[in-house]
Amino acid sequence: MKQAGGGQIELGSLKAGENSRNSGDSAFSDSFRADDYESIRLRRMFAYLIDIVCIGIITWIAGFIATILGIISFGALTPVLFLGVALVPVAYNTVLIGGSWNATIGMRFMNMKMEVLDGEDPDYLTAAIHAVVFYLSIAVTSSLILLVSLFNPRGRCLHDFVANVVIRRVSLSSQ
Repeated sequence: MKQAGGGQIELGSLKAGENSRNSGDSAFSDSFRADDYESIRLRRMFAYLIDIVCIGIITWIAGFIATILGIISFGALTPVLFLGVALVPVAYNTVLIGGSWNATIGMRFMNMKMEVLDGEDPDYLTAAIHAVVFYLSIAVTSSLILLVSLFNPRGRCLHDFVANVVIRRVSLSSQ
């Protein structure tokens, strides 16, 4: 990294001569735009609170359906249905982030989206890895792992580093 003019940090490649990043509106074009990450931590917290409400509603509906199916099957389907209800948060994140929006409902409400480090849109596998690592790291560390975001300018958390993604602000017109 080297300092460029005007308060921007130029992010050069680790390999010499490799500068094939997308230009334009990419999160990782040749310069770091601080505006894309302004108040990103606070936005992520509010987005997650909105997502918790959405996940709670979906989980409640799925739990109700699983209970009915469990009663109808005399309990034979209960273990499978329990696993299905437990996977609702991962499925919610995977389907919405891997889809065309590249954001959950909360992220869209807070004008954010996810991008892979090379500026591409994340696919379903990347979204699934991101979601699984997020929920596992939260469960194991009691949310203390989120403090990682305080030590980098883009507000990236551990699960962002593992999935090789970044969450950034987007303008209302580009959604």
